[in-house]
Amino acid sequence: MSDMPMGSLGTEMREVTFPDQSCGIILVQAGTPQDEADEMAARVWAELPKG
Repeated sequence: MSDMPMGSLGTEMREVTFPDQSCGIILVQAGTPQDEADEMAARVWAELPKG
């Protein structure tokens, strides 16, 4: 069993690394592989407005 905190409705918090090498936390469906979580984070990061 994962040592990551479980949320409600089968979700869990996952630490990810964004393309600029910064780190963050995202909420993913429980059991999501880490590489998929990193890919999700990269897509979200790419959609952020550049300022």
